[in-house]
Amino acid sequence: MDKIAWITDSMAFFPPGEAEKIGVHVVPTVIIINGESYREYVDLSVEELDAKMRHDSSVIPTTSQPSFGELVELYERLKAEGYDYGYAIHITSGLSGTYASSVAAADAVGFKLYAIDSYTGGANQQEMLRVSMQLAQAGKRPEEVVTVLEQFKHQSHFYLIIGNMETMRRSGRVSSSQFLLVNMLNIKPIVKFDEVGKLVPFKKVRSIKKAFNEMTSEIASQIAKSGLYQQTLYIGHTLARPAAEQLRDALQAKLPQISIEITQFGPSILTHAGSETVGVFWFDEIHVPT
Repeated sequence: MDKIAWITDSMAFFPPGEAEKIGVHVVPTVIIINGESYREYVDLSVEELDAKMRHDSSVIPTTSQPSFGELVELYERLKAEGYDYGYAIHITSGLSGTYASSVAAADAVGFKLYAIDSYTGGANQQEMLRVSMQLAQAGKRPEEVVTVLEQFKHQSHFYLIIGNMETMRRSGRVSSSQFLLVNMLNIKPIVKFDEVGKLVPFKKVRSIKKAFNEMTSEIASQIAKSGLYQQTLYIGHTLARPAAEQLRDALQAKLPQISIEITQFGPSILTHAGSETVGVFWFDEIHVPT
């Protein structure tokens, strides 16, 4: 039986210890603060980054993809440990160059890799890893596994309600005048991944209540049309558990037949969208061959 490695990046946002438990190798996204680099989850937790940002307004973090050297080291180690090949499922290339760097690093050391640009992130990334494991354990060949994963990436959904526009103003992602207008009107921007995994505007609404109403209606409509994989939907949040629970309750009232799991985003989402960001993500109903 083939010895297979599974690889992803930290923007899959596995809970502490979960990736190691199921045998997934995680390469960390890099958070840069005042010229100093921190590896997501390894050197810096979301709580620690939030504390730094609250304590010092001059802290304006940015992100960088996992270092090429770290990817090369990983694939050299996997090759030395006798792995026949690996599956790498990475954060959408619409947000990061991680996928391309991972492919290049594996090629540089001669490690056979089946890599997927997920067009998504978070718990959807995790789900694609679990599907690949399920298929491999069922004896499916890599070509069959990749075919199924390609189906998943094209039938994923990911919506975010941006939580803290001050973070975006400080980083220069919105202007001071835009920030002032958004605050005055209590606007909550909602963004989504498009069909090729790029983040695009969905709607701007006034108040978090209206944002939740818009999300609930949109999600219910999508699920009615295309179904829901394993009847499970995920809500992610950045230090906003009460808001995530509020959205879960609204969705559950409209869709009582589904299961909803709450997860937490990591420092990279805090860096770009701020605290109190809430997202919803899921896959359409997809048949997985056994």
